[in-house]
Amino acid sequence: MYRNTDLGELWQIAKSGNLAVIGISLIFGLIGNTLRGLRWELFVNSLGFHPPRSSIVYATLGNYAVNFVLPRAGDVWRCGVVSKYDKIPFGKTVETFLVDKVIDVSSGMLMIFISVLLYIEFFISYFRDNPQFADKMASLFSSAWIQYSLIALTILLILMLTVFRKNPIMVKIAHLFSTVKYDLKMIGKMKEKWLIIIYTILIWFCFYLYFYICFYAFDFTKDLGPLAGLIVFAMTNIGISVPVQGGIGPWHFMVTSSLVVLGVAENQALAFAGAVFTIQSVWQILYGLFGVFAMPYVKRENRKTTTETYN
Repeated sequence: MYRNTDLGELWQIAKSGNLAVIGISLIFGLIGNTLRGLRWELFVNSLGFHPPRSSIVYATLGNYAVNFVLPRAGDVWRCGVVSKYDKIPFGKTVETFLVDKVIDVSSGMLMIFISVLLYIEFFISYFRDNPQFADKMASLFSSAWIQYSLIALTILLILMLTVFRKNPIMVKIAHLFSTVKYDLKMIGKMKEKWLIIIYTILIWFCFYLYFYICFYAFDFTKDLGPLAGLIVFAMTNIGISVPVQGGIGPWHFMVTSSLVVLGVAENQALAFAGAVFTIQSVWQILYGLFGVFAMPYVKRENRKTTTETYN
C-alpha cells in the first residue's frame, strides 16, 4: 500500500495531526480492553473458578502485545498464563475464552449489519470501487480444492460417527464434547447475563471512541461525522479478523479504502491510517507488556477452587 507513495509527503500530513487528540483516544482503548477482561472474568467465575480480578485483566491486556509477535498467539497465551498462575485447567480457560470471542464476533457482525442499514450508499460505492472483493469471494467458493476438502471432511465425519464410534480416540473426543456441553450449560445458567450485555455495549462504545476521536486530529476527517466514523470503524473489524500480527496491512487497507469512498484524498487516507495505527499499536504493546510482566506478581490467595465432577 505504501511502496509507491511519497513517504515524505505522508510524513508531513501525519505531522499535521493533533497528537493530543489521538492521546485522548488512547484512554478509551485501555478502558475497552479492561472491560473485556472483566467480562471474561464472569465466564470464568460461572465455572466455579475465582482467580484474582487483576490476573484476568492483566492477561487480557497482555493478549494484545503477544498478538504482535505471532497472529492469534496472544489468545493462546492468555488462556495458558491464567491456567498456569491461577491453577485453572487449560481447557476451562479456552472454553470461556471462546464464548467471550463468539460474543465479540457476533457484536462485530451486528455492527456491520447496522452500518449497512444506516448507510447502504457507502457499501454500494465501496464494492463498486473495490471489485476485487467480489472476485476473490467468487474464486474462493468455486475453488476445486475447497469443494474436495468439504466432501472429504463430510465423509470423515460420517465415518467417525458410525464405523469408528467406539474407537478409544473417539470415546475420548465424545467425553470432551460432553464436558464442553456441560460447561456451556453452566455458563448459560449464570445470573450475570445483564452485566455481560452492559459490558459488551460499553466495550464496543469505547472501541468506537478509540477510533472515531482520531477523526478530530486531522482537518480532512474532522467534519466527516459520527456515522462515517461508525462505518469506517465497522470496516476495521473486517481487517482485524485477518490472521496477521495486530491486523497490520488489512486494517490499513480497510481504513484507507473506506476514507477514499467518503471523499478523503488517498494520500491523506494513507497518512491517517499509518499514523493512527502506529500510535495505537505502540500504546497496545506498552500496556500489553505491563500485563505480561505483572502476571507473576499478582497477589493470589491459597484457596481451593470449585471444581465440577463430570459423568
